[in-house]
Amino acid sequence: MARKKPMGEMAIFYGDKPNTGQYDNGIWMDVLDIPYIEKIDEAQFYKVIIRTLWLDAIGWSKEIKNRYPHVIQIGLSDHPLSADLSRMNPRQASAYLEDLSYLDGIMALSEEERQWYQIALPSKPVRNISLPFPTHKYEKERDLAKTYKKEWVGLGIGAYGAGQNDRNFISNLLVFRKLKLKYPDLKGVFLSVPEPLIPYCSAYADYFKDVYLHERVNMEDFYEILSGCKFVINLADRNSPGRVQGEGAYFGVPVIGTNRFELQNTLWPKLACSSYELEKAYNLADTLLSDENWHQELCDYAYDELLANYDYAASKAKFDNLLENVKSSLA
Repeated sequence: MARKKPMGEMAIFYGDKPNTGQYDNGIWMDVLDIPYIEKIDEAQFYKVIIRTLWLDAIGWSKEIKNRYPHVIQIGLSDHPLSADLSRMNPRQASAYLEDLSYLDGIMALSEEERQWYQIALPSKPVRNISLPFPTHKYEKERDLAKTYKKEWVGLGIGAYGAGQNDRNFISNLLVFRKLKLKYPDLKGVFLSVPEPLIPYCSAYADYFKDVYLHERVNMEDFYEILSGCKFVINLADRNSPGRVQGEGAYFGVPVIGTNRFELQNTLWPKLACSSYELEKAYNLADTLLSDENWHQELCDYAYDELLANYDYAASKAKFDNLLENVKSSLA
C-alpha cells in the first residue's frame, strides 16, 4: 500500500506557473521558510496556501476550495491597484472578484490595498502586511556601499510589468534637468533597466544631457549602482509598496518619491510629494545636495524604521497575526 504523504503546514502558490525569481512576492518563501508548489494537486498536502493573486491565475482560489476544502487560503496582492486592477475590463474584474470570494483572508502590501480588499471582502480578515526587506542578506554589500563615491542621481526604476506612463520618467527628468542649471556636473542614471525597456530609456537619454542607463543584471549589481547615487527621484504615478524606498533606506540613499508609495510615507516622509509636484521635488533635491546634515538625518531615520518594521522578523510577526485572525474567523 502506498504511504500517504504527510501534511505540510504551509506553501505558496502562483497558479501552475513556476517562480522564476522576477516576482517580488517570492520573498515570502524566505520570510516564512515555506516551499513553492508548482501544481494545484500539491495544495492538498498543506494546511495553509498563500495564493499570490496574479491576474493570469484567476480561478485557482475557487479550484483549490472546491477540490480541497480543508485548505486555508490567504491571498497575497500582486498587482498595483492603479496600474492593473483599476484597468481591468468588466469580465476580468468580475472573474477576479469572484475568485477573491473563495479566500479566507488577504495579505495587502499597502494601506490603500488593505482598504480596497477589505471593502471587496467585507467579511474576511484583511491586513496590511507590507513588503519585507532582507536586511540580513546584504550586510556585506551595505558595508561596501559606504566606500562608493556618490556620483549619480537615480532617475527611477525600470521595473517589469509597469506601464510606461506609470513610471513617469518625464517628471524625474524634468527635475534633474533643472538641477543641472545649478549643479552642471550632475549625472543621472535610469536604475535597473530590463532589456525590453532599453530602447525606451535610451530615447530619453539621447534627449536629456548626461543621462545614462544601468541595465539589469542581478541584485548585487543593482545595489552597487544604487549605492553610488546621491539620491533617487522616483515620481512614478502608481500605488505600490515602494521597494526602492526600502532599498534606499538600507543603503543610505534618500528617495524623493510619490506619496502613494507605502514605504515613501513611512521611511522618507519628508521627501514625499505627488507625482507632479515638480517644484517641491526640485526644492527637496536641492536641499539634499546642499545640506549634508539633513541628508544624513533622513538616512538615519529611514534605516532605523526599516529595521524596526520591515525586516523578516517584523514581517513574520505581521503575517502570524493575520493567520491567527483568519483561523479565529473560521472557528
